[in-house]
Amino acid sequence: MAEQVAWIGTGNMGFPIAENLLKNGWDLSVTNRSIERAEPLVHFGAKIAPSVGEAVSGRGIAATLLSDDEAVRTVAEGPGGVIENLPPGGIHISFSTLSPGFVEQLARRHAEKGQILVAAPVFGLPDRAKAATLTIVTAGPARVLDRLEPLFRAIGSEVFRVGDEPWKANWVKILGNFTLGGILETLAETLALSRRVDLSPALMVEILDTALYRSPVIRNYGTLMAEEAFEPAGFRMRLGLKDINLVATAAAKLDIPLPLADLVRNGFMSGLHRGYENLDWSALSKVRAEDAGVESHD
Repeated sequence: MAEQVAWIGTGNMGFPIAENLLKNGWDLSVTNRSIERAEPLVHFGAKIAPSVGEAVSGRGIAATLLSDDEAVRTVAEGPGGVIENLPPGGIHISFSTLSPGFVEQLARRHAEKGQILVAAPVFGLPDRAKAATLTIVTAGPARVLDRLEPLFRAIGSEVFRVGDEPWKANWVKILGNFTLGGILETLAETLALSRRVDLSPALMVEILDTALYRSPVIRNYGTLMAEEAFEPAGFRMRLGLKDINLVATAAAKLDIPLPLADLVRNGFMSGLHRGYENLDWSALSKVRAEDAGVESHD
């Protein structure tokens, strides 16, 4: 029998993940900062809680999928939050993309209360969340990960374990998003130049992917760039900047230079200053095209 879970966060990713858990028989008490965004889940059997404390109370597992460190800190450590209401032995699953340093601190706070933190950040956009084909990177005590395996399998097609310390999963996630940022930068510059010399961006993407990559990442993001299809955003540029900042800050603490991260970050910052913060982060190609004096086809 599926366990009772408090689900906190019903944004573009959180909502379809919660929906899939409900469809697979999980008993969810759901809450969100804007409670109306959680209410449609009642149709799938969710119980709507007006606060984090009421969602978590009486449940042994709490799951959060929120935008950043501060949002998770408020929900987990604040008055009436997860730590205050989760019982000893209770599990907090953090699906969010967070800084490894913060996750390490959060794990200690849970341990002080006899609770367990599991990090399980996901790779995939809302379409994969809806299709339950996310890639999930997990870290935490092996016995707890064994217990949570059915939950992960209900929402993802691949589940990786990277160690006992939760922060290791968040390192994987921010390094993965850093890699994606580098791919976006390469595509953005390539397509800016191809437009400048009157080569079809769509044909360029097709040839590159066929000849060199055979990658859904190259094909999907390249197509978005070629078609300038930046809305609705699968992943907003503002969040892309947040993730690049996470990896750059974490690397700086280890005295590791990341020149590419600096380049991508500057591109995203330029995009924000141009009003593109709510466009898909692939709109980096729009920034690079403008830098190259190439006219947009919006």
